[in-house]
Amino acid sequence: MTKRTDDFNRFISDHVNLNPSRYERLNSGVRGVSEYLSQHLDGYLKVERQGSHALRTITKPVNDHEYDVDLLLFMDYDSSKTPKDYIEEVYHCLKLNQTYAGKVRRKKRCVVVDYAGDFHLDVVPCITYGSEQYICNRATDKFEATDGTGFRDWFNQKNRITNGNLKLVTRLLKHLRDHKQTFTAPSILLTTLIGGAVHEGEGDSHFRTVPDTLLTVCNRINDFLQSNPVMPVIVNPALPEEEFTRHWDQTKYSHFRKTFNRYTTQMNEAYRERDHQASVRQWRGLFDDSFGRIRSEARSIAATAPTRVVTPRKPYAR
Repeated sequence: MTKRTDDFNRFISDHVNLNPSRYERLNSGVRGVSEYLSQHLDGYLKVERQGSHALRTITKPVNDHEYDVDLLLFMDYDSSKTPKDYIEEVYHCLKLNQTYAGKVRRKKRCVVVDYAGDFHLDVVPCITYGSEQYICNRATDKFEATDGTGFRDWFNQKNRITNGNLKLVTRLLKHLRDHKQTFTAPSILLTTLIGGAVHEGEGDSHFRTVPDTLLTVCNRINDFLQSNPVMPVIVNPALPEEEFTRHWDQTKYSHFRKTFNRYTTQMNEAYRERDHQASVRQWRGLFDDSFGRIRSEARSIAATAPTRVVTPRKPYAR
């Protein structure tokens, strides 16, 4: 059995994670928009990072394409305003700033700030009514219940059970999806399946390393998928009335189910393979040729390395 733990850690660090310079630009952009809105938007209460940014599961985009980041913007509830009004207020507030005027546009549930060639920030207005949180649908002019904060807390608890490996596995599976492009699964839906594969109260015996966690999670997800040929309803664990499978249909689900089964079989074979070379090649078949190193490559690197001349020094000189 060749787990390739070090290879996984290097692969995630070098090829899956968002590179540090882009991560700093992202954080700088979020800080700038947040500070500006806090000082100029009427009814501003606070902002919270949402989605993959909050969960720390952002991955490097394929071919350095743009990626999106969610920022939940809490505002005072005003009974005289409609959901559309909140989005319009945020949009016009940002338009007044020269930095954002040419970058801002409206979508159905958010105001987008485009950082061309890098990322776009989705600013999602949110109000609290009673004990519930609602985002705004500009197209229907209706409020929609949400609980992104509850989802984040749920996932973070599952991540603690795995000693932090669950977030790394989530990045790996998102990387697999984005680079293979053989199945479609919204990130929130894929993340829910991943978190749901970790059970409350169980120990960490199945999650000691990244490959251990990957195998445990994928086998459990696959067991669930294969036992459900008809698309099940997958909901937000923090808000059961919010269905994440609303973006899927039976055709997409069936294709995902079949593809995930194939990849899980490959993972098990690569994990159990005792031969180093064969194991690396199998993992490369899942990810890409930047995973691990086989001996022929190591020899090639050594052969092309410059010759090092060592001058003997006393007392070893003759």
